[in-house]
Amino acid sequence: MRTEDLATGADTTHVATAGDPGGEPLLLLHGTGPGATGALSFRPLLPGIATYRCIMPDLVGFGRSSHPETLPPGPGPWFRRRVDAVLRLLDELGLDRVHVAGHSYGARVALELAVHAPERLGRIVLMGAGGTPVKAKLGTLTAFYESPSEEAMHALVTAQLSRGGGIDDYVRERFAVAIRPEVRRSFEAAMAAGEPAPVYDEPVLAGIPHAVLAVHGKDDGTISPAAGLFLAEHLPHADLHLFADCGHLLQFEVPARLGALIREFLAAA
Repeated sequence: MRTEDLATGADTTHVATAGDPGGEPLLLLHGTGPGATGALSFRPLLPGIATYRCIMPDLVGFGRSSHPETLPPGPGPWFRRRVDAVLRLLDELGLDRVHVAGHSYGARVALELAVHAPERLGRIVLMGAGGTPVKAKLGTLTAFYESPSEEAMHALVTAQLSRGGGIDDYVRERFAVAIRPEVRRSFEAAMAAGEPAPVYDEPVLAGIPHAVLAVHGKDDGTISPAAGLFLAEHLPHADLHLFADCGHLLQFEVPARLGALIREFLAAA
C-alpha cells in the first residue's frame, strides 16, 4: 500500500493506493464515525479487488486529510467540502473517469458525484448506503466522545457487526486515530446542528443513469436494509444484493464474497 498527501483545493487529501497500478481505477469512499479512514475501512476487501487500482482517500475531516478550523458546523458545509475535495483529487491524479464504491456515508458522497459530476463515474457500488430517506441510527457513533476509550471503540464497532470477532487490530488502530484532537474536533463539528446534507429521494435517483450495485447486510442495525431496497426500486439501473447474517461493516464480515461480487459487477462494464 502506498500513501501520499495531495493538494485538493483549499485542503490536503491523504490517499492510500493499493492493487494493480495499471488496473482500472476504483475510488473507495469510507463511511463516517470516530477514527474512520480510507485505508482502515477497506483493508479487508483489498485482496478481492486487487486487479483494480484501488484509491482510498481520507475524506476531509478524517484521518490525515485536512481538518478545517473555519468551516461552519453542521453536516451540509462539511459534505460539500468533502465532495469538492474528492473531485479535485481525481483531477490531481489525472483521472477523468473512475468506478466508485462507497460505504455508508461514502455512498452518500458517491451519489452526489453521480448527480453533479456524472461524467466522472463509471459503475457505482453502494454498500450499506446512507443518503436515502431511510434514516441512519448514529447514536453509538455520536456518543463515543462522551467517554472515549478503546473499550468504547470496541463496543462501537461490535454494534455494527452481526457476528463479531477478529476486530481487535482494527479497533486499536481506529481508536488511535479517533483520539487525535483534530479528528475529534472535525467529527463533532460535522455532526453538530446546522444545514443538513442532501437526501437522495425518488426524483433525484431517477435521473442517475449509471449502472449501480447496491449491497446491504440483512442485519444492519445502523442503516436498515430498507435503504438498499429503496435504491434498487428508484435507481433505473440498479442491482441489489442482501447478505444474510451480516451487519453494517460488510467488508469485515464477508470480504471475499463482497470482493467477488464487486469484481463481477465491474467487469460487466
